[in-house]
Amino acid sequence: MLHLQQYLTLEQQNEILTVCREVARQSPLFTPVMPSGKPFNCQMTSCGELGWISDTKGYRYGETHPNGKPWTPIPEMINNLAKDLANQIGESSYHPQTCLINYYQKSGKLGLHQDNSEKNLNPAIISISLGDDAIFLIGGNKRNAKTKEIIVKSGDIIILHGDSRLAFHGIKKIIPGTSSLLKNGGRLNLTIRQVY
Repeated sequence: MLHLQQYLTLEQQNEILTVCREVARQSPLFTPVMPSGKPFNCQMTSCGELGWISDTKGYRYGETHPNGKPWTPIPEMINNLAKDLANQIGESSYHPQTCLINYYQKSGKLGLHQDNSEKNLNPAIISISLGDDAIFLIGGNKRNAKTKEIIVKSGDIIILHGDSRLAFHGIKKIIPGTSSLLKNGGRLNLTIRQVY
């Protein structure tokens, strides 16, 4: 795992926030449910060729938003940033196909999970944090492996690649009031992935 602290300038963070708002205007945020029917503790949307979906039918990628419309393309700025980061870790052929955007309110969290819905499990997972600090949990490739807590701040980037690509991870807690980037508080997380 690679943790790039304060990698993005405030100007870059605001630029990403602006394009995310445009994505959400075209592909609105929604609250997905787990296969059990239990709602997530965050809202989400996606952009790109595919979008990640969770509902009572399971976890998968689809070509359309739950409203039936195609996903918005990945904004050029995010696409170029992901390719640049992937190139830095030796993945020069990285092709961003989807960007999952999660919005966590002050009480938001996300349980331990693996990112394993992709058909190709080799390309890196690139995660961008905006807004309030969060306690990020990272473990091993088995659910019962010991986890450690990492504080992720606005502008931080986490890259899961190599041995950490399938590491279990999650969000334990949002720390309210630690950033003024989002007017109503909370945290925005962008996760860029190559699916195939």
